[in-house]
Amino acid sequence: MKLSFTTLGCPEWSFAKILDEAQKMGYSGIEIRGIEDKMLAEEIVQFFPENRQAALDALKARGLEMVGFGSSVRFDPADKFDAMLAEGKRAVDVCQFMGIPLVRIFGNNFPAGESESAVIERVARGAGLLAEYGEDKGVMVLLETHGDFNTVERVKGVFDQVKSKNFNLLWDVAHTDFTYADDFMKFYSVMKDRIVHTHFKDHIRGNPADEKTYKLCQIGEGNIPIKAIVKRLLADGYKGYFSLEWEKKWHPDLPPAEIAYPEFIRVMNDAQK
Repeated sequence: MKLSFTTLGCPEWSFAKILDEAQKMGYSGIEIRGIEDKMLAEEIVQFFPENRQAALDALKARGLEMVGFGSSVRFDPADKFDAMLAEGKRAVDVCQFMGIPLVRIFGNNFPAGESESAVIERVARGAGLLAEYGEDKGVMVLLETHGDFNTVERVKGVFDQVKSKNFNLLWDVAHTDFTYADDFMKFYSVMKDRIVHTHFKDHIRGNPADEKTYKLCQIGEGNIPIKAIVKRLLADGYKGYFSLEWEKKWHPDLPPAEIAYPEFIRVMNDAQK
């Protein structure tokens, strides 16, 4: 089992501390979602050409790898399509330069006044163009289950239209939990062959009609069937990372990374038993 965490959970940590803590806690991977308050790939100081080798050496010295980059690219708003595609290409270029194999993007929401089919088609078009761009660069593009793109019909609707094999799925188990709760197999059984990366967090369920009534909580203390999901993935030969997406940057009231990150390792190890 390969474990990583996203840097969204430790926004106040320096790059050096991120690596030191990951090694000390027993992680093997780091998923980049902002470093030292810089969220765009091209703005992260450690990814500048003059700093590249030092960053890679620091990772190697600690037995770590950067497993993915979480971009903010989303193709749901039509008026931002070109800007989002350009941002995605810059992220792919940086990831190629830094040896990061995956870039995460979103479908996200359905703008008012547009049909679902039109938005799905636009998300598929953007994802396909970005995936094709990354093909020769060794950087895969992943659509994350997020926002309104958390049902099998909508997610599959995107995948059915993207021809590039360089496009796959990042399964955020919390977002599909809003739709399927304990019946996660309804989503997983259809999309399992496209899952190459996973995000884990936990929540106390609220009103299914209002996601805002769900409350994030410490991993393993909520209602998401984490143990069953982990066992299913492992039984089916999943080889990707199990990554903790601790959203401390967006939810500062959550416990600190010093508590959340070690607990994730404990929960994941327990799930294998």
